[in-house]
Amino acid sequence: MNFKGKTVEQAIENALNSLGVSKDELEIVIIQKPSKGILGIGQKEARILVSLKESPLEALIEDVVNLTNEAEEISLDINQDPEKMKKIEKALTFLRAMIETLGYEVEYFIREEQNFIVINLKGKNTGKLIGKRGETLYAIQYIVNIVANRNDDTNLKILVDIEDFRIQREKTLINLANKLARQVKAEEKSISLEPMNPLERKIIHMALQDDDSILTTSEGEENYRHIVISLKAQD
Repeated sequence: MNFKGKTVEQAIENALNSLGVSKDELEIVIIQKPSKGILGIGQKEARILVSLKESPLEALIEDVVNLTNEAEEISLDINQDPEKMKKIEKALTFLRAMIETLGYEVEYFIREEQNFIVINLKGKNTGKLIGKRGETLYAIQYIVNIVANRNDDTNLKILVDIEDFRIQREKTLINLANKLARQVKAEEKSISLEPMNPLERKIIHMALQDDDSILTTSEGEENYRHIVISLKAQD
């Protein structure tokens, strides 16, 4: 995940506050040092790329293996495929341990949706687990998928949701896409959105795919990949 700040130290502090971890639990890569520019022009903030170190994950998994014995408390509504259930069990073991370690009491609801397993968490004061625009939630999901699919050739796609945040986020993105499309038509000028993860970019693409006058393209690399909304060239 990417974080920024006026200084590298502030960027690191922002990462720690957002993820709720200590500095020694993170791998930190400085991708841009701050620059004052000339007379304030060209000023740049510090940018860092962070990821959780693997060793604490391994230790955490080992410490909470017995939590899977409490599976009867979890609502399961999916096809009973043994391999799939094994991966879900691994994901839940880790996720439950993480959430309990952070001090949250939540209920877990699981459903199968298209090609994904959706794990929805519901409880009080879970806003910090979502983070700004879902950044913390997506970080949790990333780690859960690594744990579930580790040492296995097949890949189960798991979506982690909290208080149906994804549904609300999808509505927000669809409204934003339509609003910006109208703006592009009115001003006849392309608009670039902020960087988004692949699932959110897909929502924007799908929201505007039936508009015959609008073109959406994904541009940029990795964590900076974003959508550009523009007018289609007329024949």
